[in-house]
Amino acid sequence: MSQYVVAYDISHDQSRRQVARILLQFGRRVQRSVFELDLEPADVRDLKRLVGPWLDAQDAFDLFPLDRRDPQRRVAWYREPYPTEAVVLV
Repeated sequence: MSQYVVAYDISHDQSRRQVARILLQFGRRVQRSVFELDLEPADVRDLKRLVGPWLDAQDAFDLFPLDRRDPQRRVAWYREPYPTEAVVLV
C-alpha cells in the first residue's frame, strides 16, 4: 500500500462535492480540497474511474505519491502533524 496526497480545483459545486465523497472512501480530508489516501495499485485505477467522469477540461486533479522512508521530515505549521505512520511532503 502506498500513501498519496490529492489536491484538486474543481469549478462546479456538484462535481466538487461528489469528488470529495469519493475521496473520503479512500482516505481522509486534510483541507477543503486536499486529502491523504492509502492506496493499492488497483485502488488508483478505481479512483481514476470514479473521479474521471466528474472532471471538466478546466478542472485540476493531482495525485502525489508520498515517500514513507523518513516520517520526521514532515513539516507542519499551526498544528501538530497527524499521528500517522509516515507522511512526508517535500
